[in-house]
Amino acid sequence: MSSAEDELREKALLGDPKSEFALGNEYFYGTETRKANPVLAAHWFRKASDEIPEAMFNYGVCLERGLGVDRDPVAAAECYRKAAEKNCEPAEYNYAMVLLNGVEFRTVEESGKFKDADLPARDPEKARKMIRSLAGRGYLPAQVELAAILIARPDDVSAKDAEEAFALVSRAVKDPDAPARAWRVLADCYFSGFGTIPDGKKMIEALEKAVAKGNLEALSRMGYCYEFGINVKADPKKALACYERAAKAGLPAAMLKYGDMIAAGEVEGKGTDDALVWIKKSAVEDCPEALYRLGVWNLHGIGAEKDPELAAELFSRGAQLEHANCQYELGMLFLQKDGPIAKDDKSAFFWFNRAASKGNAPAQRQLAVCYENGVGCDVDLEKALALYREAARNGDVEARLRLNN
Repeated sequence: MSSAEDELREKALLGDPKSEFALGNEYFYGTETRKANPVLAAHWFRKASDEIPEAMFNYGVCLERGLGVDRDPVAAAECYRKAAEKNCEPAEYNYAMVLLNGVEFRTVEESGKFKDADLPARDPEKARKMIRSLAGRGYLPAQVELAAILIARPDDVSAKDAEEAFALVSRAVKDPDAPARAWRVLADCYFSGFGTIPDGKKMIEALEKAVAKGNLEALSRMGYCYEFGINVKADPKKALACYERAAKAGLPAAMLKYGDMIAAGEVEGKGTDDALVWIKKSAVEDCPEALYRLGVWNLHGIGAEKDPELAAELFSRGAQLEHANCQYELGMLFLQKDGPIAKDDKSAFFWFNRAASKGNAPAQRQLAVCYENGVGCDVDLEKALALYREAARNGDVEARLRLNN
């Protein structure tokens, strides 16, 4: 391309923000005359970012995905925040998701590069307000996310929230650009009767639409439907195929399920070692149940030599992801005098309390022990008695024995 034909580049080199942004877009997507080049795309987005909010947002995307620059999710979040302040809707949405879920790290090593002080503080309430505001302005991803938030707790969904969620996703899927997740959330509505009459046929149709658009969660749910015959004829082979596809495409929960099916002898030519490979992959991707499973195996030497230090690390990661069993096991390790981590009664109490609040019976019993004996807290026999009773009601045998004694 001659310099006369490349007027856009000339203007960008002279510092024109609009030209810098346009040139960044051409390098990002590629055109007939300009090959895609993520390094140059990130460069020009950064140059234009002070003047154009959309360029700041795009540079954030490059940072978050590691496109043309080293991946830096913390810097990406800051780009989203700045662009959001200038009313860039995609940036508002992405920053709201950061406030809702926290910064997403891909590996433990990656998270180790940052201190807590470097990270934007989670603020779910502010995030939900931002998402609701965007949804009210017709921003499609926010409409779908709001619907998912409204029905996030299936056992505690009000009729009003259910109706709003169904209306939002029903409207969203009419848009040709509707994300796959809109169809998956619609499937949830039809399955549970959120805002509509339960309809198994429509649930399956919505899941199929989501699968066709590449939604891995929907693919895994189709596997579950085929496994247990939910609104379709039970078909173990189709179930396995769904789980395998989702696992190989990178869905952590499906990796765990596929590993379990291999371990159960349901995959011809594969055995325990193959199953362990997939369960470890799931744990690497921070699937809480996989972290718990591997933690137990390493703690007790199941299928391998005992490795209490690794077990403690796995339980800690799962506990941070709010897995109640991991929180309980981590609390138990904090009580040990010569365990893999330093004895800390207050930390043990903290994790028992977190797990107990989720209804974990062993944690409720152990929290009662703490209150009874003043471990990490002041002695409070009334709280201890109430927790023993709660744990007993939830099936903890040791709590029943303590009550009897």
